[in-house]
Amino acid sequence: MKFSPYRLAFFAGFLVIPGILWGVQLGPTLAERVSYIQRQENALNVQKQNKLLPTQRDSLSATWNEFRPIADAALDNLANDLNPHLVQKRIYDTAEELNCELRIQPKPAIEGDSSVRFMVSGEGRYSDLVKLVDRLEQGQHYVRFEKLSFILPSQEYPNSTTGAVRLVGVVLIPMMPEGHEQETQHHG
Repeated sequence: MKFSPYRLAFFAGFLVIPGILWGVQLGPTLAERVSYIQRQENALNVQKQNKLLPTQRDSLSATWNEFRPIADAALDNLANDLNPHLVQKRIYDTAEELNCELRIQPKPAIEGDSSVRFMVSGEGRYSDLVKLVDRLEQGQHYVRFEKLSFILPSQEYPNSTTGAVRLVGVVLIPMMPEGHEQETQHHG
């Protein structure tokens, strides 16, 4: 049996063309299969997470119910808790504006007293320190100096190279008046 070149081309085409079609179609099919498997895995993960949502919701609800009374108590007293921090910032800002150097340290609370006290010490020019005290006592934060001393440069402080006047005092920050608490609640 003799094969003519036409017959050989026919049989070769009969085998090669389906092979090419199969190879071309197989590539995208594999990519689609991988994509499908990934989508299935993602869908299963979403289902698992969705099954946890009611449990998480209930857990968060229980945690919030425990935390809510603590949060309400803290927010009720926010003005009094925040006021000393605002006053410290005001003292530092005013001192910086007047070229004074200050240090503030909290003092232990006195039993039965609702006021907050701080030790204040610093250096600066006498006129600037007097302005600082005046601005703080006349300001909106109700700062009062319980004790206040100005120490002029002398041999007591030989380490002071600037020759600055020293200020030493105790600052008293009273509880916020009722009117300010109500204003902050209405504005918040």
